[in-house]
Amino acid sequence: FFFSFPFSGQKIICGDTLFKSSDTFQSPSLNPSDEADCLWQIHQMHFLIYSHFFLRLQGGCQNDYIEIYDGPPKSSPLLGRICSSSHLTYTSSSNFMSVRFYSKYSSGSFRARYQSLPADRNSSKFPFYL
Repeated sequence: FFFSFPFSGQKIICGDTLFKSSDTFQSPSLNPSDEADCLWQIHQMHFLIYSHFFLRLQGGCQNDYIEIYDGPPKSSPLLGRICSSSHLTYTSSSNFMSVRFYSKYSSGSFRARYQSLPADRNSSKFPFYL
């Protein structure tokens, strides 16, 4: 006799609240059977936030994506939804930005770096490098 049981991975809840003027954050290490739902909230005092993302997403928009919000995730405009591997930069209109990473039964990953600058500065004068 042979018995087979479907393997169910872990549901991983992760994220953090970030207060430093610049920092790097990344997705957790995942097994292909894991499901991750992570939220990072970046808070700054009187500064705009510039975030740059390096992604390795492979499950399409149904299984792997990152959402970037211009403030709290449930009450703010969505700045972008990223579903494929790319290098992208987003700018908040205030001192608060949220980043949600979702990965289901895939091994998607990302790394992001953010930097805050005074709200009265012109962002085009500040190149952003990861």
